[in-house]
Amino acid sequence: MTEDSSDPDITDSTTDVTEPAWPPPADPPPPPPPAPDPITWEPQTWYSITFACLTPGCSQQNIVKAAPMFYSNNGQLKFIRVVCAADGCCGKDCTILTAQKLDPQPIEE
Repeated sequence: MTEDSSDPDITDSTTDVTEPAWPPPADPPPPPPPAPDPITWEPQTWYSITFACLTPGCSQQNIVKAAPMFYSNNGQLKFIRVVCAADGCCGKDCTILTAQKLDPQPIEE
């Protein structure tokens, strides 16, 4: 007796896969945010900002987040940073996309 693929009693066990492939495929990152306009920082000023990590391969790549209170320190770019620091992230600098000066400024303690 030969196997006939048209026989309804014969099943091909290779097509009855119920377990997902391992490891599961990762979802692709969202599209990158638009390039930010240059920001002019005032020293010792509070801002509300949006930022995103643009590092390829980072689990937070291209995800835009907000920081409602962000301090500009002395206004120099080398001191104005947001680091990608959530669990499992790359730990590199994020790109600040927008900054809006808080008005009124918080009261200093």
